[in-house]
Amino acid sequence: MAGLAARLTARPGWRIEAAYAACAVFAAAVVAIFLVLPRQDPVIRDHPIIQAGHRLVPVAFEELPGFLDDDLEQAFETFLRSCARGRDESALVAACLRAEALSGSDPETIRAFFTGNFDPYRIEPSDNEAVITAYYEPVVPGSRQKSEKFSTPLYPLPSDLVPITDKNRPEGWDDTLSWGRKTAQGFAPFADRADIDNGALDGLVEPLVYVEDAVEAFYIHIQGSTRIALADGSLMRVGFAGKNGHPYSSVGKAMQAKGIVPEGGFSMDGMRAFFRDNPEQVASLLQENRSYIFFREIAGLAPDLGPIGGEGVPLTAGRSIAVDTGYHSYGTPIFIDADLPTGKNRAREPFRHLMIAQDTGSAIKGPARADLFWGTGKEAGSMAGGIKADGTFYVFIPAP
Repeated sequence: MAGLAARLTARPGWRIEAAYAACAVFAAAVVAIFLVLPRQDPVIRDHPIIQAGHRLVPVAFEELPGFLDDDLEQAFETFLRSCARGRDESALVAACLRAEALSGSDPETIRAFFTGNFDPYRIEPSDNEAVITAYYEPVVPGSRQKSEKFSTPLYPLPSDLVPITDKNRPEGWDDTLSWGRKTAQGFAPFADRADIDNGALDGLVEPLVYVEDAVEAFYIHIQGSTRIALADGSLMRVGFAGKNGHPYSSVGKAMQAKGIVPEGGFSMDGMRAFFRDNPEQVASLLQENRSYIFFREIAGLAPDLGPIGGEGVPLTAGRSIAVDTGYHSYGTPIFIDADLPTGKNRAREPFRHLMIAQDTGSAIKGPARADLFWGTGKEAGSMAGGIKADGTFYVFIPAP
């Protein structure tokens, strides 16, 4: 070995040759590392899900469980509603233009639209949290005038209550407060649920309408909209207008922490039964959630259309979802693969459907978190209230 080294170093220019050889080895190593290490997909590099430290894994449409069997016509019509609302400002503008040109097309053309204009990515949250719940639009009796039977108000948005954003947030403002009261001295926190229940708005804000009791009003707050059957036979529709800005807290979790477990569990029906049988605990338990919702009357909405979601378009039962808009823009198609307790006697059955992001909610947090809009009325409410399940989410990102 020593002799070989001596012969090599005896050659003229051996140092230059050695330097070239070292450079070649280094370059080869760089190429090998480049080929072995995963490269970031430029299509999703700046996606909010990636930026927040979660993963988006590219998949083929054939890998989406049940996608090829899903009837996409209703999902397509739901997508078109989103396009009509925000096409000019959305990243979906090109897909929307193509969708509008295909309105009324056959099922295979609709399927080809989604597969030709989007690439599916499986969402893998860093905390492995992927949760699906459901909500609905209640239909309840009520009155525009306060009476002995109808005494619990639903309030319109107070004129001095405004959302707090990055543009108007005061220095040192509590980050948990998303709305605030505008005063001559600046912004101030608004009254919480307990304060409002105890009369903080009396004489200051005229109620929009009255319902039967605090439990009914609370569930309307949770759902964000309702149809109210008035005494003259007409239906009044109200929807979300704003909130007091205090963070949402789960009343079910508060009950659990206090050792209270309703006989029917923490489903909506079980909790309603508990409140009905224990009226003395209603106020204190509901006030565990400091968040309070304000409403607006919605006129001219066809009876066959769902309530207006956060995007500003009517929701579609079984196709519209509420999402965390920090991760998903309105109008985004999201395929959900889950087993939900929607069968006979709450048996679990497959739910494999393409949904459209059209709403949001205080409790909807995370990249793989969805609230399914289930429909209108008591039956839809009973079903929606029992839905909570894990699942797998696939977000459709516009193809480059």
